[in-house]
Amino acid sequence: MYKQILAYSVGAVLVACQAAPPIFDPGHPHPFTVVDESKGDNYVSTNAREYVLTGTTQTVLPDDYATLDLEAQELKRTSAVNTRMNSVSRAVRNTLNNALKDVNNGVSGEKASYFTYFKKNPFETGEVTETADGKLQFNFEMELIGSPYLMSVVAPDTGFDRTFEVEVSDWGTNAHSETITVTIRGSESRDAFPKYNELFDDGVFDIAIHFGGDYNTERLDLETAKWVVEHLVEKNWENPSVSSFEELKIDSPPFTQMMMVNGREVETRVYLYHSDMVEVADESKLSEAMKESFVKRDVVIYSGHAGSGAGFILDYQPKHEIKAVDFANLEMADKYQIFVFDGCRTYRTYVDDMMKNPAKTFDNVDMVTTVNTTPFSAGYYLIWEFLHWFTITNEAGAHFPLSWKSILRGVNRRSFKSVHYGVHGIDNNPKLNPHGGEENMCRPCREDADCGAGGNLCLGYPGGPSCGVACTTDTACPDGYRCARLTDDPDMFYLPKQCVKRTYTCQ
Repeated sequence: MYKQILAYSVGAVLVACQAAPPIFDPGHPHPFTVVDESKGDNYVSTNAREYVLTGTTQTVLPDDYATLDLEAQELKRTSAVNTRMNSVSRAVRNTLNNALKDVNNGVSGEKASYFTYFKKNPFETGEVTETADGKLQFNFEMELIGSPYLMSVVAPDTGFDRTFEVEVSDWGTNAHSETITVTIRGSESRDAFPKYNELFDDGVFDIAIHFGGDYNTERLDLETAKWVVEHLVEKNWENPSVSSFEELKIDSPPFTQMMMVNGREVETRVYLYHSDMVEVADESKLSEAMKESFVKRDVVIYSGHAGSGAGFILDYQPKHEIKAVDFANLEMADKYQIFVFDGCRTYRTYVDDMMKNPAKTFDNVDMVTTVNTTPFSAGYYLIWEFLHWFTITNEAGAHFPLSWKSILRGVNRRSFKSVHYGVHGIDNNPKLNPHGGEENMCRPCREDADCGAGGNLCLGYPGGPSCGVACTTDTACPDGYRCARLTDDPDMFYLPKQCVKRTYTCQ
């Protein structure tokens, strides 16, 4: 399949970019162009961005504050700060929503082009000090996710530190009104690769897909699970016990397929679980299977109903759930894993709840979440895209590593405009091809296989084809190189950017 797709770019014409000279060999499939990079926040998405809002506010101390003992004063201070921050949070949301009304042309809610979405309990406060006039003053920080160009609307033309004004008022006997200045910044993380080498290190790449139960009459959970089985069978994944959905059992062996990674074979295994695999008396087997996946599997996908405060709802007849409050106590693997939480608004609480588990840090887990309501039909695409792009190989049979943004472009489709998938925890992930090959950079080549690891491409330099190395950012490339995109064709999004000479000549 990869070979057929790449045939599209043979003889392609380079899209000009700024003053860069054309890099094109008419007989070679990989011209390239130079593009600017985007920013993110230990979270990246292709159609959303995280923002941090900071500012300073004050609140009035209660009249009887001075007469209280120290313990009671501390309780009053904490209550006053929390009450004030609720007012600040409400005022910030109202200010942002009002600023976005005009540019959204009257469209509101999840279908609005410009959107904001706050986590549950989105604020933190700094040290609290008492002022001479009897008020409490403190700094605050809030986190939200929104449209990639949100700052251009709410804080246009205000320089590097973009700011906007917010009117804040309290209610009650100690009400205090003020205008505060809020600074908004999109934080600075970059696209990166999953840690493929850690996933493949033991020679097995195993993926567990757990379908949550569905309360709808259509039972779209079962329809999606059936489709996945049919897809795997059609694509010649091997399973000695399962050739149809009806044969799939909770203890069935996985579907398997082989791929080459740096000259050695790696077996991919796909395990599937759905609610109707067990009788009512055996509901616990569903949660036991998922808990086992968290201990053993490289990738754990939950596809089902979700929401703020919800957990993994594995059945509705009767309801059986791994509750969010139990995430912190789940046994977890001491290896790098990928968790995909595909349900409505899993961005809001699932990451925070999962990161309470002492076995997991962003050094050993990446988590994919959704921002808004996610239709079941999007689940088809997500599962297909992840299975396909995680295991894709080039024409020589070598694993072809895609970066997180490339993978997410496959699921953040225009047909699901209000759905926003993103990944958390990529700051420490590799920015250069995790399979290596940088020693071949700028080496003469005739085909991609001459450039070492899959994902490194033979590029059409003016002086003759030479090797690139897959990358996500300029800083990943050696001195004298930058990270360049191969094409502006949206259908070719999966082709990894390459480290290329800034002079556009390889000696």
